[in-house]
Amino acid sequence: MTQIARSAVFIGFDSLCRQHGLNPHALLQQCQLDPLLLRRQDLYLPYARFAQVLSLAAAQAECPSFGLQLSEYHDYLVLGPFGLLLAQAESFADVLKLTQQYVHLHAQGIALQARLDRQHLQVEYRLQLQENVDQRQLLELGLGVVHRSMQSLFGEQWQLRQLLIRHACQGQPSDYQRFFNCPVLFEQPLTALVADPATATLRPLEQRQQLKSHLLQQYAQRHQLVDDLATRIRFVLQSILSTGEASLPVVARLLDKHPRSLQQALHAQGLNFRRLLDEVRYAEARQQLRQSNQSITDLALHLGYADETAFSRAFKRWSGQAPQPWRLAARAAH
Repeated sequence: MTQIARSAVFIGFDSLCRQHGLNPHALLQQCQLDPLLLRRQDLYLPYARFAQVLSLAAAQAECPSFGLQLSEYHDYLVLGPFGLLLAQAESFADVLKLTQQYVHLHAQGIALQARLDRQHLQVEYRLQLQENVDQRQLLELGLGVVHRSMQSLFGEQWQLRQLLIRHACQGQPSDYQRFFNCPVLFEQPLTALVADPATATLRPLEQRQQLKSHLLQQYAQRHQLVDDLATRIRFVLQSILSTGEASLPVVARLLDKHPRSLQQALHAQGLNFRRLLDEVRYAEARQQLRQSNQSITDLALHLGYADETAFSRAFKRWSGQAPQPWRLAARAAH
C-alpha cells in the first residue's frame, strides 16, 4: 500500500524554494506532482513523492539542510485534525499517545516509540515507506516539525538533552545544534529525540488563543468569516471529523466555550449538535463517494465511525441507499 500525506506538508515550500532561486512548480512537475498541491492543504499525495521533491530541491539548491529549514514553517497547527487534538492534551505522555494514534491523518508511514527509564526519555522516530527513496531530507523535516511542535505546546519547558540521527551529517553540524539547541550525534544506531525523564509529565501551555486564531485564519481562507454559530460548528466538525473525537465537549473547547453554554446556544437557535454532526458527515460522505476510490471501511473511519456497519446504517438512514449502490448511481449520473 502506498503511504499518503496531506498536501499541508508543502506549507512553506514555495517560499523556501524562491529563497534559494528554485521554481517550486517545476520541482513538483519533475516528480509527477500537480503544482495545485502548493495552494491547497486538504489534498493528498504519495508521501514517497514528497520525499523525492525534498531531495531534488536540496540538490538543486545545494542546500543540505533544506528539509530542516522547511520545518521552520511548521508547528502542530499545520498537522490538521490531529494537531487540534494535540492542543487538548493533558501532558507530554498524552501528546505522544495521541501522535502515535493519529499521525496517519497527516502523513502515513511515520512511527514513534518512547522508552523511559531513570536516566532519560527517548522517543525514536522512524519512517516506514515502502518505496525505495532517499528519506534523509524527509526525516530531518520530521524531526524539525516534532521539535517545533513541542516548543509551541510546551514553551521553554521543552529541552532536548541530545538528538540521535542514523545517517551522516549532510551539512554543518553547528546548524543542527543551533536548531535543536542540544548536541546532535550522527551515524547512530537509531534516530531519536532524547530528553530528561521528567519531560513525560510536562503539561502543555494554554493553547486556546492560538487555536482561536488558527480557526479564524482558516475561516478567512475559505471565505467563511461569519458569526453564525452553526457555520462555525460545522467548520470545526469538518476539521476534526477523522479523529473520532467529534463530540460536543471537544468542539466547545475549540470554540472556547463551556459545553453547557454551547448546548444552550444551540437550543436557543433551534439547533441540535447531533443533527449538525450528521449533516457534516453526510456531506463529506457524498463528496468522498463521488470523488475518491477509498473503501467503504476507510471512509467510515475517516468519518469517525467505529466500523463500516455503523456508517452504512447511518448513510442508508440519510439517503435511502447503502454507500456502495449510492456511489455507483452517483457516478453513472455523471
